[in-house]
Amino acid sequence: MVLELLRENSRSTVSEMAAIVGTSRTTVAYHIDQLVERGFIRRFTVDIDPDLDVRPSGVRAMFDVRLRRKICGIVFASISDWKEVVSVWSTSGSIDMRVLIEAADQSIVEELRDRLARHPEVASLTTTMILKTWCERISGIHETAPKDYVILRKERSDVQ
Repeated sequence: MVLELLRENSRSTVSEMAAIVGTSRTTVAYHIDQLVERGFIRRFTVDIDPDLDVRPSGVRAMFDVRLRRKICGIVFASISDWKEVVSVWSTSGSIDMRVLIEAADQSIVEELRDRLARHPEVASLTTTMILKTWCERISGIHETAPKDYVILRKERSDVQ
């Protein structure tokens, strides 16, 4: 029944579904967790309207990083606690690593760029300022994500 409710309206809260099903929020949350674990639900997504995007950040930038040695994990460990870091990827091709940041203003982007460029494993770094986001889909954590990486996600606020 929970899966059918999610199909009808994926934005339903756990409380709303619990009232419809006639059970507790804890039970509904457990069923959702089981559906995820068993693979029925593969991801949760948010599709943000770029014209209504109200993020508090002022600017976004992408750092394309070439490394002296192919050890992205070491560089990632040194930037993982930066609050401005949104996403970090290891990539194939001439760029070894790509870092997406959101900052209050361009001076912070410049400061972060300088800090990253001084890392001993960074051979070169190119900055691309994001002018406009046309589409952005944010999915849930993939089951095969490496367990040794720090993965940040918002906790579901409707489950107590």
